[in-house]
Amino acid sequence: MELALAGKVGLITGASAGIGRATAQALAAEGVHLTLCARRAAPLQALAQELAQRYGVRTLAVAADLSQEAGIAALVDAHRAQFDTLDLLVNNAGSIRAGSLLAKPEAEWQEDFALKFWGYIRLTRAVWPLLMAGGARVVNVIGAAGRQPSAGYVAGGAANAGLMNLTQSLGDEGAPHGILVNAVNPGPVRTDRWQSLMQRQAAERGTSVAALEAEQLAHVPLRRAAEPSEIAATVVFLCSAAASYITGTTLQVDGGLARCI
Repeated sequence: MELALAGKVGLITGASAGIGRATAQALAAEGVHLTLCARRAAPLQALAQELAQRYGVRTLAVAADLSQEAGIAALVDAHRAQFDTLDLLVNNAGSIRAGSLLAKPEAEWQEDFALKFWGYIRLTRAVWPLLMAGGARVVNVIGAAGRQPSAGYVAGGAANAGLMNLTQSLGDEGAPHGILVNAVNPGPVRTDRWQSLMQRQAAERGTSVAALEAEQLAHVPLRRAAEPSEIAATVVFLCSAAASYITGTTLQVDGGLARCI
C-alpha cells in the first residue's frame, strides 16, 4: 500500500509520550518532517534528535503550554520559521482528569477543557491557512468516552463528544480546500495517562487499580488494552494517501468496545 508520506511536513502535539510519541515515530519512519510539541522540553528534545538521526528527517522540538493562547502562538511561529508549510496536523495534547460531577472541582474542568477542547480548536484555527494550500490532513486523537460516557469520567466524555462534533463540522469546512479532517477514538491504551486515570478512579470508588482495570477490560472483546503503536498506525493511515476519500469520520480503535456497550 502506497502511503505517499515521504517529504510531508507534520505537527504533532502531546508528542513526548504515549500515543503522541508512537505517532511521531511512525510518521518519521515514513519520511515525514516533524514539529513536535509537548510541555516537557527534555524528553521532547531527545525524541526529536532520535528521529532525525534514525530516519534522516528534519525535526523541531517546541515546548509549549497549549492551554494558553500564547503557547499556541509560540508553537505556530516556531513551526512557520522552520518549515513555512504544513501537510499533517495531529491534535493529541491534553489528558482530561477523571472525576464524577460532584468530585471534580470546577477549576479542574476549566483547566482540562482549556488544554484539550480549546487547545484543539485554537491550534487548528491557527494553522488552517497553512493547511489550505491543499491536500492536508487533520487527525484529532479524542477518546472512546465521547461515545460511551461514564459517571467517573464526566468531563472527558463531554469534551470528547464536542471534539467528535467538531471533527464532522471541520470535515465539511475543509473539503473545498482539500483538507481532510478525521478523528481516532482510542479505547484503553497502555500509557502513563491510562495508569493515572485508573489510580484516580480507583481511589474515588474505594477499590484497587487491579480490580478496576479488570472491570474496565472485561467490556473489551479483545480483553486487553491497546499498545500506543496500534493507535499510531491508524493515525498514520488517516494521514496517508490510502485514506484519500475519508473525511468527517471518527474511527473507533478500541478492541470492539463501542459495539458492546
